[in-house]
Amino acid sequence: MIKGMRYSASDKIEDFTGKTVLEVEAAKKRFLEDAKKQGKAAVQRHIPKSVGKRRHINRKAMQKDIEARIVKDKIFGGKRTRIRGGRQTGRLWHILNDGTYRFRGTRFMDKALADMESGLDAALDAALSEEFKP
Repeated sequence: MIKGMRYSASDKIEDFTGKTVLEVEAAKKRFLEDAKKQGKAAVQRHIPKSVGKRRHINRKAMQKDIEARIVKDKIFGGKRTRIRGGRQTGRLWHILNDGTYRFRGTRFMDKALADMESGLDAALDAALSEEFKP
């Protein structure tokens, strides 16, 4: 500390930045929850209702077997929303989207992502405006 200098202003700056970090974290949690709900709904809208002539009796319909969770990102850190086929759907999720040499893919994931894009922008704006009210 230098003689004759006062550092009272730095306390206010630290306090302000600390509150900003907490507000951004709260907005991020709110945004991830909205993204999880919107993503699951978009996939349910765009996934085909019936695949093939019939489905196995004990298997759930694919619209009802969609998982949406918030998980930790192992590569970049932080958290992200994961939407995927459920336990009973298994590999059928990707076969239905991408297709095989006998079956043309439906590309429902691309349609769902395009559908979610404007909704997620609005959700991010709403989450940030909720935390940073003037």
